Amino acid sequence: MEPPAAVPKSVRFGLFEADLAAGELRKRGRKVPLQDQPFQVLALLLRHPGEVVTREELQQALWPAGTFVEFEHGVNTAIKKIRQALGDDADNPRFIETLPRKGYRFIAPVEALAPPAPAPVAAPRRRHGLLWAGVALLVVVAAGTGVWLLRSSGRAPETAPEPVPLTGYLGYEWSPSFSPEGDRVAFAWNGPKRDNFDVYVKQIGEDQPVRLTKDPAAEYAPAWSPDGRSIAFVRPLSPERSGVFLMPAIGGPERKLTEVWREHWEWDGPSWHPGGRWLVVADKNSAGEPLALFLLSVETGEKRMLTSPPQNVPGDIHPAVSPDGRTLAFVRRLSALAGDLYLLELSADLRPPGDPKRVTFSNTYVAGPAWYPDGHSIVFSSGDSFHEFTLWRITLRPPARRAGEPERLAFAGQLTTSPAISRQGRLAYVRSIEDTDVWRLELTGAHRVDNLPVNSTSIDHVPQYSPDGKRIAFGSNRSDSDEIWVCDADGSNAVKLTSFGGPYVAAPAWSPDGRRIAFDARPGGISELYIVSADGGKPERLPGSQSDHGASSWSRDGKWIYFRSKRSGQDQVWKVPAGGGEAVQITKKGGTYAVESRDGRFLYYLRSWEKEENTELWRVPVGGGEETRTIASVCPQYFAIAERGIYFFSGWRNPSVHLFHFGTGKIEPVARLEGLMAFGLAVSPDGRWLLYSKWEDRGADLMLVENFR
Repeated sequence: MEPPAAVPKSVRFGLFEADLAAGELRKRGRKVPLQDQPFQVLALLLRHPGEVVTREELQQALWPAGTFVEFEHGVNTAIKKIRQALGDDADNPRFIETLPRKGYRFIAPVEALAPPAPAPVAAPRRRHGLLWAGVALLVVVAAGTGVWLLRSSGRAPETAPEPVPLTGYLGYEWSPSFSPEGDRVAFAWNGPKRDNFDVYVKQIGEDQPVRLTKDPAAEYAPAWSPDGRSIAFVRPLSPERSGVFLMPAIGGPERKLTEVWREHWEWDGPSWHPGGRWLVVADKNSAGEPLALFLLSVETGEKRMLTSPPQNVPGDIHPAVSPDGRTLAFVRRLSALAGDLYLLELSADLRPPGDPKRVTFSNTYVAGPAWYPDGHSIVFSSGDSFHEFTLWRITLRPPARRAGEPERLAFAGQLTTSPAISRQGRLAYVRSIEDTDVWRLELTGAHRVDNLPVNSTSIDHVPQYSPDGKRIAFGSNRSDSDEIWVCDADGSNAVKLTSFGGPYVAAPAWSPDGRRIAFDARPGGISELYIVSADGGKPERLPGSQSDHGASSWSRDGKWIYFRSKRSGQDQVWKVPAGGGEAVQITKKGGTYAVESRDGRFLYYLRSWEKEENTELWRVPVGGGEETRTIASVCPQYFAIAERGIYFFSGWRNPSVHLFHFGTGKIEPVARLEGLMAFGLAVSPDGRWLLYSKWEDRGADLMLVENFR
C-alpha cells in the first residue's frame, strides 16, 4: 500500500464527514459516536480509498508488535463498530468491502474537504490606539456588569441542551422507556439483520443492549413499570388483534394481559399509572367504533373505559399518565391525517369526573406525549406528515392546567419523535434518517439503471413524466418543507414549483395537455387537491376534492381528476371536475390509486394502500359497470400504464418489474431491481424509461439529553 500523495485533514463520503485530525465522525453535521481505535481503522481506509488495506497493514499501523491474537479480535470488533456507525451492511456494503483472507477496501467515493480559510487579521493602526483602548475598557466594564447581574440574580446563563446518541445500531430503534432509576432504557429494535422487532434494554454508558424477547412475531412499545420489576409491551397476534404482554425487566416468562384491536400505529403502547396496578391502553368494544382509552388491571385483566370519542373520528391513542396519576394526556385523531393533544382529569378512584380538554389546535400529526417529572409540562411530537415530525413542549399552568402555546424544541431537529423523560430529568427520543432518490430503468436494451442527478440527501419521490416526456414532476423536502419540483427528463435543472412552507405536499399528476399539475396538500391537516401551472404560479385549491390521501390522476380528456376518499366510510375511488365541483363515487367494492387506460375506456385501480403485503389491481369501465380483478398481486404503491400494458412491482424489497400485457392477459418479468422501493412509478411516453424511487438511507436512532429542563 503506497502512501497517499497528500493526506487531507477532513473528508466527505455519502452523508458523512470525517475530521481525521480531530478523530470525529459526523453525519449531516451531527456527531456520530465512534471509539478511538475503530476511528483510526476508518481513517486508514479513508486515506486509501479504492485500495486494498490488508489486515497485516492494519496491524502494523495500529497495533504494536507481538499482539497478533489481540489484533485479530481488535480488527474484527473495529470493523463491526465502523459498520454500525455508518449503517453499512457486510453482505451488501456501500462503504467497506471485505476481501476474504486479504483485508478491506473503502469503496464509496471520498472527497477531500478544503480547510477553512483563516480570518484576516488587520494590523492595528497606531493613530487609533486610544480608540481601541476605550473600546477594550467598555468591553471589560460590560463583562463585569454582566457577571454582577448574573450573580445578583442567582442564575447561571442558560445553554441549549446538547443531544448525544444513545444508540447507533443498524435499522430502527424506537419507543424508548426509562427505568425508574433512569440508568437503563428499554426500546424496540429490529435487530442487526433488520428482520424483526424485539424488546431490548440498554444500560446508559454501555455499548451493547440486552435482548429480552425472542418470539418470531414483532414486539413494540415497551413500558417500564413504576417499581422497575416489569416491562409491558405489545405484540401483533393477527391482522386485527394485538396482545398486551408483561415480562420481568431482566427477561423471562411472559404473561398476556389482554388483547386489543390492532388499528393504530404500532409504536403506540400502554402507559403505566404510577400506582403500578393499572395500565392505560387503546382499544374498542366492537369493529365499528372509534378507538378509546381503557384502564387495564395488571392483576385481573379487567378493562374499564375512560374516553368516549365521537363516532366520526378514528379515536384516541398515545396515552400518558401524569406523574401524580391525576391526569391522562393522549392524542385524539380527528382524521386519518391529523389529531391534537387532549387532557383528561382522573379522580382518586381513577374515574373521569368530566370530559377531556383539548390543549393543542394544530390539527396535524401528533404523537407520543411525555410528562416532565414535575407534571407541569408535556413534550410531544407533531408535524404535517410522518416525514416532518419534530419535538414540541407545552406548559400547563394552574389553575386547571391551563395550556400555554406549544414551543418547538429546536435542539432536537427534524424527524424526531417518541419522547421519554426519566424521573431524574433525562430526555430520550427517536431521530429518524430518511433519504429516498429517484431512479430510472431502461425498459429496452440492457435494462440500464440510472440514479438521476436531481436527487438530494432528503426525500425525493413520486416522480411523474410530463405528457411530452421532456420534464419530470416530483415531491421533495430538500428545502426544509415538502414541495412540488420539476426538472428536465435527464434529472437536470430542478426548479421548485410550490412554496407552501409547511404542510405536507406530494403526489404530482400532469394534466393531459401538460399545462397543469394536480397535487396533494394538507394545510390544517386536511388532504385536498390543488392545481398549479406547470410553469409556476399560485396554486388553486380544487373544491370537492377533500380526501384521506390525495394521490390523483387526470382523465384522458382532462375533464376529471380521480382521487381516493373515505367520505363514504370506506376507501373508494372518486372523481371531481377539473374545475372543481361535486365529487362522484366510482368504485363500490373499495379502491385507492386509480389511472385511466390510454384509450380512456377503463379505470384501473388498487384495492388497498400503504400496506406491507401486496394487494390486487382491479378495473371498471369509465362509464360505469362491473368491477373485475385484473392482477392478483401487486406492490401497493403506484403502477404505470403504457401502450402495451401495465408495469408494476412484485413487492417492496428487491422487486421484479413485471409487465401485464393488455392483448394476452399474460404477465412478463422485465427486470429485477435492488433495494427497498419507495412511492412513485411512471413510464415515459415513448416507453423507453421507467421512473421509480427507492430508499437510500433509512433508520432511526435514540438520542439522549442530560439535565433536561
